[in-house]
Amino acid sequence: MWNVRCIVVFLVGLMLGFFVVNACFCVFAVDEVVAGVAIGDAEGRIVVCYRAVVDADGAGANVSGLLVRLDEAGDLLSRARLAYSNGDFGSAVYYAQECQKMLEGFEGEAGVLRDNAVQQGFWDFWVCFVGSFVGAGAVVFGSFLVWRLLKKRYESGAVVWFPSIDEWRVVFLIFTSVFALVVASPGLSRVLVYPRTEFFTEFWILDSNRRADDYPFNITCNQNYSVYLGVGNRLGYCAYYLVEVKFRNQTQPSGLPSLFNITVFVGDEGVWEKPLTFSFNYTYDEMFSRVEFYDMRLNDVALDMSDYPIMWDSERNGFYGQLFFELWIYNGTAGGFQYHERFVSLWLNMTAP
Repeated sequence: MWNVRCIVVFLVGLMLGFFVVNACFCVFAVDEVVAGVAIGDAEGRIVVCYRAVVDADGAGANVSGLLVRLDEAGDLLSRARLAYSNGDFGSAVYYAQECQKMLEGFEGEAGVLRDNAVQQGFWDFWVCFVGSFVGAGAVVFGSFLVWRLLKKRYESGAVVWFPSIDEWRVVFLIFTSVFALVVASPGLSRVLVYPRTEFFTEFWILDSNRRADDYPFNITCNQNYSVYLGVGNRLGYCAYYLVEVKFRNQTQPSGLPSLFNITVFVGDEGVWEKPLTFSFNYTYDEMFSRVEFYDMRLNDVALDMSDYPIMWDSERNGFYGQLFFELWIYNGTAGGFQYHERFVSLWLNMTAP
């Protein structure tokens, strides 16, 4: 009888254990799904807000403050993606929700700026464009009346001009033309504008002094190094960029998965520049003569680099890796990012202790 009871208790315990493990697995799977949905919602929210900024910017509004908020929200989204890729689904949900909270009321603010810009543009048109040409016409008409009056007085003998009225006519016409052009210059400045023919994006990396001559090269373990990453928008509209941070050794191709993404929003004729501080945590494997990475810290973010060993380069006598940044741009028609044909990089020599 005792053996039967033991067997029953064992079977019941086994079944309870199975249910607990299965429940934990289900909770884990739900967390992953919830995190994915939260990140997708945050991505969609940023796109909607970006389009609202494009509309406001196209109307002539000052959207610099909105772009700062979008950059901050984009940073939270980048952290959510990184947490999701690392399996930290709780943090992924948190960052995605914080991203959406930061953008609450964003469309309304962009709409107000757009409407104010449209109204201001309407008044600017009448005051600047129409008013300047009306003023120029008034100058010409007034000059004509003055000339007729002076001419009658000259013909009646009340006024004597030397040497003759015909020569004074030329001087009067020149003066009237110059004065009318000065009055009409605000309107002419809007008409006589050469159309832009070149549309492009600038992408650069500078050293810690914001120059291009002292980049980090010899890297020591856990030592901080600083650079500046910059984007200049000359596309004619507010652009949504994505910078993919990547690293490769001598043998790996450039088409590697991104370690981290930096979202960038830049208005037309605007410049974005961000300081980046990075360090590498690695050890030297003497047996296989290679460098084994643990992680890289980019500003305050830890990036896993366990899959990026560097072998000894006998031709260059060193352990060399390439840290590079690829620029992508959001295509509203396609509804996604496409490679923008621009990248910057740093070749680094990992010195061994």
